[in-house]
Amino acid sequence: MYIDKNGDRWYRGNLHTHTTRSDGGKSPEETKAAYRAAGYDFMALTDHWKYGENIDDDPSGLLILSGTEYNFGGEDTLGGVYHIVGVGMKSDPLEVISKSSTPQQTVDEILKRGGAAILAHPAWSMNTWEMLASIKGYTMTEIYNSVSGAPRNCRPYSGVVIDELALRGYTPKLCATDDTHFWGGEQTLSFIYVNLRKNEFNHDNLMAAILAGDFYATQGPRFYCRLERNGSGWNFVVDCEPEDNVERVTIFTNRPWENNRSVLGKPVTEAVFELDPRDTFIRAEIVSGDKTGWGQIFRIPRG
Repeated sequence: MYIDKNGDRWYRGNLHTHTTRSDGGKSPEETKAAYRAAGYDFMALTDHWKYGENIDDDPSGLLILSGTEYNFGGEDTLGGVYHIVGVGMKSDPLEVISKSSTPQQTVDEILKRGGAAILAHPAWSMNTWEMLASIKGYTMTEIYNSVSGAPRNCRPYSGVVIDELALRGYTPKLCATDDTHFWGGEQTLSFIYVNLRKNEFNHDNLMAAILAGDFYATQGPRFYCRLERNGSGWNFVVDCEPEDNVERVTIFTNRPWENNRSVLGKPVTEAVFELDPRDTFIRAEIVSGDKTGWGQIFRIPRG
């Protein structure tokens, strides 16, 4: 947890983790202990087709959100591969959901039980924007999935297909997760910071903030993005913590060409981008050394 300049409290967590209950390399107890030692405040154990309970007072010191990963589709991504992660449900969707269910039915059941539905690793699954748009109501998608990268896998970064989705008016919230399996370097790498402002750290407040999208994805850099009026137009502003030594802030929009996509320096403490009237959405990526942060997608107001 860290406290920003406004006194708001930000809590670190991983929403996608596997243990020996399915195909992970460590037991639930070992996994929780490792994440707590790395400075995490909460996590979800999301074993395949196994429901992990909510635990507010786990002996590890972590707040544990309930979780399950539901995977649909075969080995050929052309036929559609969808992995849906549910976290924070107050009861078990497996009372209703089975391997014969559809991704949409799974998302609906997660939401019905008070949880957040995550469309996992769309680039790894080679999901197109049409595939992403065909599922309605999911809470967020992973812009970065650690285990999908080298050396075990490929395509950890999903920014391109997310931008294609945003281009067409879809703006799911963005998270980063480890999807920990093998403990080969993917663990404790990518996470979210959730803003509880000055509220108590508990399950209900944490889930309310997650469902409201009051979080950002990162591997370390801490930042805050906002839109500000600039006369008749808008500025997009990214504030960064000075001690994180951010060296680059880059923006992504619907337009292919822009002379000033990045603000460079070390450290970058504030980056201001004057938006073009033709911009329809914007998001930022923040780089410090070999660590990246990913801001949420903002729709640009008209008028």
